[in-house]
Amino acid sequence: MSRRGQGLYDWWSRHRNLFGRLYDIAFLGRESERRERAMESLSLDSGERVLELGCGPGNSFAALRTRVGSAGRVVGLDYSLGMARQARRRARDKGWANVHVLRGDAGRPGIADGAFDAVYASMSLSAMPESERAIEAAYRALRPGGRIVVLDAQPFQTFPWTLLNPVVVPLAKWATNWFPDTDIPAQLTDRFASTKVATFDGGVTFIAIARKSERTDDFG
Repeated sequence: MSRRGQGLYDWWSRHRNLFGRLYDIAFLGRESERRERAMESLSLDSGERVLELGCGPGNSFAALRTRVGSAGRVVGLDYSLGMARQARRRARDKGWANVHVLRGDAGRPGIADGAFDAVYASMSLSAMPESERAIEAAYRALRPGGRIVVLDAQPFQTFPWTLLNPVVVPLAKWATNWFPDTDIPAQLTDRFASTKVATFDGGVTFIAIARKSERTDDFG
């Protein structure tokens, strides 16, 4: 994430209610529905290890932890110091011993190859100036056969929704450090063995599910 992005999300970490209203607008009032569908797409089992890229204040932790159970592990990663602090506080206050938060760059997370069964990225990759590098890091962090689920946004793709892009795109770039020209689904397709994408609301939001090859030597 850029220096501007870090400062921006540090500011949002101190204004969480306003941040929530921003997502109400971004998801056109369907945030809970979209997040639930993305979470279900992870198909997490008890005991699995899941990494969340761009975890923000930890809003997804409860749902992730419920799915992996006490035997599993949830690790959240965020570049914003303010967001990482909020996420750590949430895990500590809830007493979630198997939820851990790292402050760092998603493109250089310092995580061992094959350490996770699943990766989750919600409204985060498109705010990274080098999302392709973050996707590569996620790929390497996954075990063979592991999967990544991405819930994210892009400019409206279908008419008449596209008429809103001249207004929506500049505002979203200003408010969230958004990189609207980044084609996250294409980047996932280029790196992973298989990718499926579902779009919603004129194509402005999408859920992408990508899976790594089962080959045990496939870390290159």
